Amino acid sequence: MRKIILPLLLLISQVSFSQSQPRNNGDSTKITWAFPVTGYMVDLNDSVKVVQVQLPDAFPVKEKQLGVLRGVYNTSHADTAQKGYGRCHLIKGDFYYFSIGNNKSGMWPKQGDLLYTLIDKPAIFTGQVVKLAAHYIELDNVYDQPLYDRVGVYYQWAESDEKRMIDSAVNDIKFTGNYFLANNPSMNQLIDKGLYKGQKVLNLMMQCKASQVNDFMSYIIARPRLYAGKKWKISEIFATWLVEGAPAVIK
Repeated sequence: MRKIILPLLLLISQVSFSQSQPRNNGDSTKITWAFPVTGYMVDLNDSVKVVQVQLPDAFPVKEKQLGVLRGVYNTSHADTAQKGYGRCHLIKGDFYYFSIGNNKSGMWPKQGDLLYTLIDKPAIFTGQVVKLAAHYIELDNVYDQPLYDRVGVYYQWAESDEKRMIDSAVNDIKFTGNYFLANNPSMNQLIDKGLYKGQKVLNLMMQCKASQVNDFMSYIIARPRLYAGKKWKISEIFATWLVEGAPAVIK
């Protein structure tokens, strides 16, 4: 595979790095979306590396489209640095090849990094879940079952789907709070800062409301770097958010 792809890429004219990140510049017909890169990578030269993403056929990514590569959080926020940018120079079936250069992070691209690019905005309800999915964020219930399909929402997502997802999240958080209060009450940590200062985390979880889940998701959307590209149990990260003072987005 490498022997076939590499000569094709080397025949392409020199990559033009005219922008540092894809922006829609107010274009309401576009949305920025992240895709994880595979383990296939090829060095074109000392400063340009080809990365590969695999997408369903219906995703509207085109040749010459600009993409920005970012790391995902592992142990520190430095992991999420921008690792360069470049354009899609080859499409073979459902595999898309981006030539990534101008990497000033000092960190090499690796499997699971996120390739951000502009795509056509779908004719769906673009609520909070779609904005989470656009960062390739998956929220799961306590049984590791996804509350939504972070790829499938691009094709079909309605306001009623969003309401059902939030209701499911509320029920999962309440269930988790009840379970741990009954089985491990030492986890009922006193919150010492923020909106819920002086209250206990498991008690708050047992009383969870849809508005609180909405506030939490708004915070993730505004500060996605810690969460992007990962799967998270919503009850766990919701509890962490409460303990950290339930930081809110200033509008």
